[in-house]
Amino acid sequence: MNDIEHLSLVLTGAMVFDGTGTPAQRVDIGILDDRIHAIGDLANVSASRRISVSGLHIAPGFIDIHTHSDISVLYHPQQMSALAMGVTTQVVGNCGLALGLAVNSSKFEFEKRWLAPHGARINWDNFGQHLLRVESSGTGTNYVPLAGHGTLRKRVMGQDNRPPDAQEMAEMESILHDAMEAGAWGLSSGLEYTPGGYAQPDELIQLCEVVRHHGGLYATHLRNEGDTLVESVEEALKVAKGAGVPLQLSHHKAEGDHNWGKTEVTLKMVEEARAAGLDVQMDQYPYNAFMTALSVQTLPWYAQSGTPEEVAARLNDPVERRRITDDMLAAHPDWADTGTDSHWRRIQIGVCRGRPELQGKTVLELASQSRKLPIDWVIDLLVETGGYVSAVNFAMGPADIERVLRYPFTSVGSDGVGARPDGTTGKDLVHPRAYGTFPRVFAEYVRKQGILTEAEAVRRMTSLPAARMGILDRGVILQGAYADLVVYDPSTIGDTATFDAPHQYAHGINMVVVNGSIALNEARFNDSLTGRVLRHSTPG
Repeated sequence: MNDIEHLSLVLTGAMVFDGTGTPAQRVDIGILDDRIHAIGDLANVSASRRISVSGLHIAPGFIDIHTHSDISVLYHPQQMSALAMGVTTQVVGNCGLALGLAVNSSKFEFEKRWLAPHGARINWDNFGQHLLRVESSGTGTNYVPLAGHGTLRKRVMGQDNRPPDAQEMAEMESILHDAMEAGAWGLSSGLEYTPGGYAQPDELIQLCEVVRHHGGLYATHLRNEGDTLVESVEEALKVAKGAGVPLQLSHHKAEGDHNWGKTEVTLKMVEEARAAGLDVQMDQYPYNAFMTALSVQTLPWYAQSGTPEEVAARLNDPVERRRITDDMLAAHPDWADTGTDSHWRRIQIGVCRGRPELQGKTVLELASQSRKLPIDWVIDLLVETGGYVSAVNFAMGPADIERVLRYPFTSVGSDGVGARPDGTTGKDLVHPRAYGTFPRVFAEYVRKQGILTEAEAVRRMTSLPAARMGILDRGVILQGAYADLVVYDPSTIGDTATFDAPHQYAHGINMVVVNGSIALNEARFNDSLTGRVLRHSTPG
């Protein structure tokens, strides 16, 4: 090692997991600029800075394969909640929502309304300009963008519930082609949401053929993750097979206790598809509750169509409201129950900027206080807020969570948005996954339950998602790889964020290195933004 040149940083004394799933070794890591330059005994090597991390573990920086941080990166470029749980790279633009495909038009009033409280706005005309905008403002983590089908469809067709005509299809293909050329890594869909859910498989196949041409993948939030979960997985497999693209099943789960156990069926379907030659993987967050728009969780599909104003007008119409209420009860007879074990006890109001005092309280509690039936209370709130309200739903069973986590092709993904406890982001009652996903896996499923070994947990957070996306030279600790690293205490790493108090940083993360620079050290953030926009057309 004596012939090694002067290094920028040397970390000494830790047990090092290389990210491949192999056991840890006690070695030093030497960094030169933004790369890992040497691994081994570096005691006699010259370095500008040498830090002992004896007693700790080092892994490649965690790669969060499923986030929505394109929403927050322009008003919170540091991405503190992500860094504080060891994340150095975020895949953004999931679930069909890719802010980079939005433009400053009336079609995107919903997106503008989410950005406005933070002083952010849409000031780009295409995907490439959005990526340049992120680069100019900086980012605390690496930024890996997907194109979003829902945003793409809205841009071309608005909220129309119909198949695209030939000209519209050609326009969507052209915009998607340009996004892929600009650096998108694939296409995401959110088929549970409007307008993405108006698409039929043929439309998705045709767009995924553009993705295949550019060597990308297709990531899908399924059309349904509960009553028709199996049928929705069948649809996703059909699209991927029809277009010949790799398939990523987003945040795979089974919603509703009457659907618990269905992941046993869907995992078998995935295995059969893989055996037949289709490249299928999935991701997961380790919580028993999901979070999305309250309207998506409660209203019939037809009632969600149109602009927020059109939805509110529909809910305000006495005839339409009666029809909607009747259909809600017909589909979910248990929703009439207002007892102590009511379904509505499991739904907790999340982000509700119009009525922040409601955040953290259950629908059952709030409806009872208002002396209304829960369905009526929900509809009234949706009208009052224009639909700008999300909710947490405690709907997943532990056996399904564990089953999906055990599957060797499941990456860890938060489904979160980069945030910080103070400022405007701290006012929203977000899902704790934004702060705790990766440490929670170590605390709950490695240390407590022993479902994964530590080496395997690291693989699910590093080399597996890196290889899945095709990100070169990240997700592993090898000579020549980019120096994205996380240093943690294996005995204390864990989540502290809760559903009632989500804005709490994780424990046990001692240091985070992004592209060779220390971004977090002993709970202190370095304000320098050393993350990079990673384009699919550019290696690394």
